Amino acid sequence: MNFILPLKRISLRTWGALFPLFFLLWYSPYIDFPIKVGALAVGALIIVGSILLVWRFRIFRWVLVVFYAVLVVFLLMPSHAPKNRSDLRGSYCKALDSYLGSRYVWGGAGYFGIDCSGFVQKGMEDALVRRGLLTLNPDLVREGIWVYWHRTTAKVLGEGDAGRTYTVATCPTLNALDYSLLMPGDLAVTASGDHVMAYLGNKTWIAADPGEGKVTRFVIPELKNAYFSTPMRIVRWKILSAN
Repeated sequence: MNFILPLKRISLRTWGALFPLFFLLWYSPYIDFPIKVGALAVGALIIVGSILLVWRFRIFRWVLVVFYAVLVVFLLMPSHAPKNRSDLRGSYCKALDSYLGSRYVWGGAGYFGIDCSGFVQKGMEDALVRRGLLTLNPDLVREGIWVYWHRTTAKVLGEGDAGRTYTVATCPTLNALDYSLLMPGDLAVTASGDHVMAYLGNKTWIAADPGEGKVTRFVIPELKNAYFSTPMRIVRWKILSAN
């Protein structure tokens, strides 16, 4: 396997540099198609490089190969519904709260800059992947990857997002809403489709707010923020809708 040696030398020189590059791509405020493809490519190089680095140590080589093979098999396993959706809702709200204070950046979808639609979707992505790995549910992990890959707008979320959300209620203002209809994790989308917020429970909302310039919580009644005095459509993630 003479071809392995030059590949190994290349990996030894570059493998370490791939991690900060992957970090920059993964946490880039702007998650567009080239960034996604770049992150995928760099992640693949990290995996291949890790095998090449230990190639001459047979036991470590096969440990890594088996580990990656098990991971692939896990992701391809048949799906099953989450046993407890309330736990998933809690994970979603916790993920949203972890972005509290992150700066608002139009088109952003990460800790270093995030907008309203990127915020509610990034929180869902985080919750699905973490919960899927914790409960060994490949369907949740796959759904989290889907959310990452198919980032969309507030308007599309309010219109159903290909069946992933559905309407729960409409209201003239969030201050006048009947909160007995809501569950933590529900979304409020403006009638114009230009803004979206997420409900944490206890009449508390969280959003990447352009006026505040960061991710902020709001408690009802909220009389200063204009978004709380405008007609809203309340939608629910379908994956959070049971139990």
